[in-house]
Amino acid sequence: MINELSCEVAIQELFAYLDRGLTADAVAELEEHLRCCLECCDRLAFSRRLDWFVRDLLRGVAMPAGLEEQIRLTLRRATAR
Repeated sequence: MINELSCEVAIQELFAYLDRGLTADAVAELEEHLRCCLECCDRLAFSRRLDWFVRDLLRGVAMPAGLEEQIRLTLRRATAR
């Protein structure tokens, strides 16, 4: 398989990958890229550590009321552009 995924796209997909938010095809394509790209592997390792750090730091902290809806609305607007 020829690895056509760019580093720029791979990096943009890392958090969705960690959150299991990618399709099976996107996961396979990203994992193929990661097998060939040390720089993106390093970024994935950093993203994992950051994710664990934030989860540990915020364990037991309640999300402010309305924050989730604000985030979802912002994301919808951003993806509509």
